[in-house]
Amino acid sequence: MATATKSQPGTVLRGIASGLFPMAGFTPVYALWAIFAWPLPGSVFFAAALTWSMYLLATAVRLISVSTAMPRDKTAFDARIDKGISILSGVQGGLIVTAIVLLSVFSLAQWIMPIVAGIVALHFFFMPLLFGRTIDYYLGSVMLAFAIVGLLLTSAQTEWTTVWGVVGVGSACVTSAFGYYMVRAARLTLTEAVVK
Repeated sequence: MATATKSQPGTVLRGIASGLFPMAGFTPVYALWAIFAWPLPGSVFFAAALTWSMYLLATAVRLISVSTAMPRDKTAFDARIDKGISILSGVQGGLIVTAIVLLSVFSLAQWIMPIVAGIVALHFFFMPLLFGRTIDYYLGSVMLAFAIVGLLLTSAQTEWTTVWGVVGVGSACVTSAFGYYMVRAARLTLTEAVVK
């Protein structure tokens, strides 16, 4: 039986899988813009990002399958995380949609990528409050740095393809790194479950 502050292996693996799905989706979306900025190297980067995303997706599906044979009773701790993630995702999604609509309406579409990256970066800083880990601070800081560079480049009237390429590459690297972190967390969880 799980304690009030420790999740069961099946619950952890399902949680990791649910986090891998967005990383698998966002990584190629961010990486795509490198093609418009630098066609040949951008295409290579996009292909690598897409391949990595497919691996993350396959891993998420496998984790869901494996988790069905493990204890999955949810604790109060799990319920708090679920509620926090739902609120955080809702706020982030609402801000992103609002920003895209407003910037498009006012013919400021070139600002979309750096502002969206900034919103996503800021959401990382709230994650440690839910999970009690520090990796989010580091990844959030890197993504925020790329968002700021994108804002500075845009304000300097740099070609939008270059701005989106720079921010896209940085954001894809962050989501890829977070995906790698989650894959390692899943392996550790599986190892601990076998040992027990």
